[in-house]
Amino acid sequence: MSSSLAQDILYDAIVVGAGPSGCSTALFLARAGHFVLLVDKAKFPREKVCGDAVSGKSIGVLRTLGLLAHLEAQPHGVITGLKMISPNGKEVLVPFPNATGLTCAGYCLRRQQTDAVLFAAAKAESNITLIENFSVSGLERDASGAVIGISGSQANRESVSPPLNNERTYKGRVVIGADGAGSVVARSLGLAGVPPEHAFMAVRGYWRGVGGLGDHIELFFIDQVLPGYFWIFPMGDGTANVGLGILNSDIKKRGEHPNKILLNAIAKHPALIARFTSAKQEGPIGAWVIPNGSHTRPNFGDGWVLVGDAASLVDPFSGEGVGNALSSGQFAAQTINEALGKNPGNGPLPAASLAPYSELVESKLRPEIMTSYNLQRASRSRFLLNVFIGKAATKPAFRQMIIDMLASDEAKQQVKDPLFYLKLLLP
Repeated sequence: MSSSLAQDILYDAIVVGAGPSGCSTALFLARAGHFVLLVDKAKFPREKVCGDAVSGKSIGVLRTLGLLAHLEAQPHGVITGLKMISPNGKEVLVPFPNATGLTCAGYCLRRQQTDAVLFAAAKAESNITLIENFSVSGLERDASGAVIGISGSQANRESVSPPLNNERTYKGRVVIGADGAGSVVARSLGLAGVPPEHAFMAVRGYWRGVGGLGDHIELFFIDQVLPGYFWIFPMGDGTANVGLGILNSDIKKRGEHPNKILLNAIAKHPALIARFTSAKQEGPIGAWVIPNGSHTRPNFGDGWVLVGDAASLVDPFSGEGVGNALSSGQFAAQTINEALGKNPGNGPLPAASLAPYSELVESKLRPEIMTSYNLQRASRSRFLLNVFIGKAATKPAFRQMIIDMLASDEAKQQVKDPLFYLKLLLP
């Protein structure tokens, strides 16, 4: 469907952003029989700076969408466990539980590939009108203030003649903000940004020839980066995603650019010097903001819903956001599908009919997010890190407890119990 005709249609839903959360929302809605407009400011395929891990939660949603085989057809690394390195140099390798139906826990593949799989599926869906190179400038509202659409402009494209550069308005019964950490939809709604103490600044680059790569991801809690963390993720093609995550509030205190912190760790930490001796950096170091789920922001209202990073749903400990993005898109589509059935007509979907989306987020995602927030706060302590990783390296029973925590949300709740820290300190 051409974008010139798209303006004349009242869509069941308009999704702003064609990343994981946006494509998930659009696909689930389209397959439920609804007409969806999906817009993105970029032209796909496009580069997206990310940690590149695809977790068990992501795999579950991709399987439901019938896209897992397409993802597995992309070049990827296989992940079976996690290695943690403490400030005093102790190491522990902990196996991850396998994702349902797989012989591994997940994959590492470039985010551009993951997004391309989702985008291709959305593009092939007959109920989805997809417009690239469209920059949203604001929201359309009715007399009551409810959101009834979007406005913005289509950038020039060589394939379009005459060039499209005019303002356009599209109407829909609900607008879904899936446009990431700097969400234009969220800003247009007047929502405050994520506070610096609840947002990571992350940087990553690719290095070829890093020594000692295996089928596990690595997290380094080392003096050069604390209270942040350094990671190495194997990509399966001889390269590694190498990055750093640190809270924006800590970056301000340190007064150093994250790129400098990352490169300094590679150059000065004994374990990293040896592994990077023959490694070559490929391409630039990219940066992005990670809005942690430890900050709760409104995620629905009259005629609107926020999903993924726009809703601030990233895991505060691991920094992984794709799983919660895909899941929130599924929850939003489920809620919107039911709301459209209960609210016939042409008006915006009322907030009361969209409230079940927030309830699903709170019941399905928030408990794990807050447990990860407790882990993130604990990991700021050099002392606790040394004790925790050191004990896991020498005590099989304690190591099994970590495995249980990785597999069970209930087991993760131990982190909130003061007795957990007492057990940690006992011999």
